[in-house]
Amino acid sequence: MSQLKVIPINRAEANRERLIRAAGAVLARVGFEAATPDLVAAEAGLPRSELFRNFQGLRRLVSAYARSPRYWPTAAGLIHDDAEALRRMSPAELMATFFKRYLRQLLERPETLDVMAWEALTRNPLTRAIEAGRERTALEFFELMDQDPPADVDLTALVLFIAGGIHFLAVRSRTMDCLGGVDLTSPAGWRRIEELIDFLLARSLGGVPAPQPGSAASE
Repeated sequence: MSQLKVIPINRAEANRERLIRAAGAVLARVGFEAATPDLVAAEAGLPRSELFRNFQGLRRLVSAYARSPRYWPTAAGLIHDDAEALRRMSPAELMATFFKRYLRQLLERPETLDVMAWEALTRNPLTRAIEAGRERTALEFFELMDQDPPADVDLTALVLFIAGGIHFLAVRSRTMDCLGGVDLTSPAGWRRIEELIDFLLARSLGGVPAPQPGSAASE
């Protein structure tokens, strides 16, 4: 008598998760130009047809990966249970809290940093799918800003400048131990970066005394 095969009712969801994990591994290893459905399916240990059955193609799979907490910090993960306390913060305090938590969570995702390094080399439909997934986190977090920032500050440029610096340093920490005299392997080195974030935002947006870099002012 043939043995009954038990088919888990959540197999489809398990396969989706395997494909999402595989997409991240492939992007981190070969980048956005060389990634193909065949490579991702092989990484997942699934037939190519399973990728198209679940995601209709690589772009939608990468979009799902970009929305996954495996890849990117979520607003909920950055907010924790602190929504009310965050609403009471000045714009400078709120943004500093966001960027410091954001930096810490990026550093916990080495695969993400490798994907970001490849992303800097090209722009195509797959990188655009990644971009769209990322933007949502900051927009959702900053909805907690109940106080208006100063009207004479270009907030968009300020966010871009600080985020760009964070991305650069976090990605470089994958291949460099020290950059510009800052130790990228130690908590003390990253604390220097966090203190500078406090300083820049307090000076730019006001509302809180500007801590001096090198002080113990860290969220």
